[in-house]
Amino acid sequence: MAITGLKTLGIEKIFNLPYRQEDFKLVQHNPINMPVIDEAHKHDFFMLLIVGKGSGTHTIDFRDYKAGPRTVFFLAPGQAHQWNFSANMTGCQVMFSGSFMLQKGPMWPFFTPSAHPVLKLSPEQYTQLNAELQLMSGDTAANITQHRLQIILLLLQRWYAVAYPSETAAAGNRLINRFLQLLEKQYAQQSEVNYYAARLHVTPSYLNTVCRKESGITAGEYIRERLLLEAKRLLILTDMDVKEIAFSLGFNDTSYFSRFFRKYTTQTPVDFRRHAGHL
Repeated sequence: MAITGLKTLGIEKIFNLPYRQEDFKLVQHNPINMPVIDEAHKHDFFMLLIVGKGSGTHTIDFRDYKAGPRTVFFLAPGQAHQWNFSANMTGCQVMFSGSFMLQKGPMWPFFTPSAHPVLKLSPEQYTQLNAELQLMSGDTAANITQHRLQIILLLLQRWYAVAYPSETAAAGNRLINRFLQLLEKQYAQQSEVNYYAARLHVTPSYLNTVCRKESGITAGEYIRERLLLEAKRLLILTDMDVKEIAFSLGFNDTSYFSRFFRKYTTQTPVDFRRHAGHL
């Protein structure tokens, strides 16, 4: 079932630039031309936002993250975000589709649904990253750009693993990776661990055990958190009523959806929306 309502922007819509066949765009900010984006939206592509200088706040899936010099933000398709940066913010955005990436297998740890979406770099790391970005910006051949992007993602993964070892270990586990990819496709239709375990050819108990060992949470908790995240997105960023949201997320009973939401957020869906200033 398709979930609609939240504005989705493609690469070609962000800066009114021609859409490249290679599904890639690098935009330099010297300084940024749009320091404030107060309307939350989502993308259908991956994005790296690298802050060189400046400060502000980047809100990703309703959580505020501080921006400062040498900060990298990671956004996967479907994540809601908006920002409020200082007018002197410099840096760049690297935007690319899934098909543009050379690595088509396991998910990168910083692009998983539960990933911490910000990484602070040391001066040495930033210098190395900036050098790779300069090489990338100076080349127009798609195949070379793809390889340069791969190098940048591998560097970021190495530094991310030091900052967030547990998240990186979980994303690197083959079973968990396959589970998270399947969950991203099926969370609105399937909310039982049994379903995912069967598709992955393991028992529900084993799937839960592996998830808990590597990430600290069970497969059932992954499913629950993904449903809650999408419910929050739809409540805050769309005009869908609670019944529509419940149905779009696989709940046939609106009251059950409300109880589920309140149990894990301490608020009813209506209260959550009102508190967020939607009403």
